[in-house]
Amino acid sequence: MAGGIHGRRLFISSALDLVIVRYASRVVSPAVPQAPPVQAFLQVGTHLQG
Repeated sequence: MAGGIHGRRLFISSALDLVIVRYASRVVSPAVPQAPPVQAFLQVGTHLQG
């Protein structure tokens, strides 16, 4: 997984044949708890595989 400024993320999984690009316009406050993006992206990929 690659990350950029302002919350951008790039996730590539060859095992799931999946590419996810997340764009964001700003960084969320550090006070707000965030879910680990890799786990969320893997769950999306496995759900889409059926």
